[in-house]
Amino acid sequence: MSSILTDEGANAFLPPSPVSPMALNITAITNAHQMVITVSGQLPGSVYIPGQLIYLSIPFSYRMYQANGLTAQILAVNGNQFTVNVDSTQFDPFIVPAIIFEQPAMLAPAGARNTYNFTTMPFHALNGMAGN
Repeated sequence: MSSILTDEGANAFLPPSPVSPMALNITAITNAHQMVITVSGQLPGSVYIPGQLIYLSIPFSYRMYQANGLTAQILAVNGNQFTVNVDSTQFDPFIVPAIIFEQPAMLAPAGARNTYNFTTMPFHALNGMAGN
């Protein structure tokens, strides 16, 4: 018997793991050809990196509702600012409301992307590991 088996059998739940990197509160967004997003606090190390996809959650009270639900790609990271591939020149200006009645404006990782390599592995993750 494997040491993994428990009273529940072979289909025991794995322990929960936190999502990494963490979601961040947005404090400012520019109206620019390449949107710049400022988040609260300093980021530890290289938590978010260029090329990574992020998901934007912008409640209506922050005014830039056009960005809500968008998935963007990070082009550059500078301290606590992200330059992304979104043209926000025609979006409403982003504001932080004086009183926040709902969740804050946030960005979060948008998931993983697989690459396709015909010669060595039919499908593999960006880090080269086999699987989905």
